[in-house]
Amino acid sequence: MITCPICDSQKEKINIIQETKHWVLREAPSDKSLSGYLYLESKRHVESWASLTKEECSDYGQILFSALESSSALEVKPEKIYFAAIAEKVPHLHVHLVPRYEGQEKGISHLEKALGPGFSKPL
Repeated sequence: MITCPICDSQKEKINIIQETKHWVLREAPSDKSLSGYLYLESKRHVESWASLTKEECSDYGQILFSALESSSALEVKPEKIYFAAIAEKVPHLHVHLVPRYEGQEKGISHLEKALGPGFSKPL
């Protein structure tokens, strides 16, 4: 049996902000050092968007709305929220919601810093 860190963290209910039937909205660990950094994770262990059911896709819209509400409730509002869904290093469908605040670098370089080592440079 393959061990999945996302499945394990969902069992332990770590940093969960909200849950729906099919998704978990989670605050990123403090080592990310970026206020408002969130994860959206599929509750079911799937590795690609194409594996989602119609109901899971519909439910994604609801929890995404909640994630955006959480970001707008922060004391300091982000100028942008970047979305990154790679699911290669951890093959469980999840989305990084990475806020960018005034004065921070824009674009891929901001994502590289936020996502940490292993995020490859664009071609």
